[in-house]
Amino acid sequence: MKKLLFLAVVLILISSCEKYEDCVLPIVGVYEAHVVGVSGPFDMVISEYRGDRIKIDAPWLENTWSVLDADTDGCYDDFKMNITIPVQTFDEYRDIGGKGFYSDYTIQIDYTIYDGDDRYEYTIVGTKK
Repeated sequence: MKKLLFLAVVLILISSCEKYEDCVLPIVGVYEAHVVGVSGPFDMVISEYRGDRIKIDAPWLENTWSVLDADTDGCYDDFKMNITIPVQTFDEYRDIGGKGFYSDYTIQIDYTIYDGDDRYEYTIVGTKK
């Protein structure tokens, strides 16, 4: 009975632990970033979310900060990854989506903010601190 209980506890502990995706870890960190032609510098924070997914905390529109979900591809190479931000609600009235890349401690994200029928395109460029 004790062996069965011990085995159950070990299995629960192993299954409840979420492993970080090692290939995403190079992109995780704090970046000194700028929105090209608009603002900067500011600290943009990227954290691991789940598997090859990340969260990006930045001022996407002037002083409007938001945390967005993004997906990474290219985990076969620790120094180059593609980033996709699927279209998601940015604030109460706007949506946002975009694409970018990470290469050698530098990130660039080209994104579009949809405000009704209007579209605004921006680029964030950052270097890891």
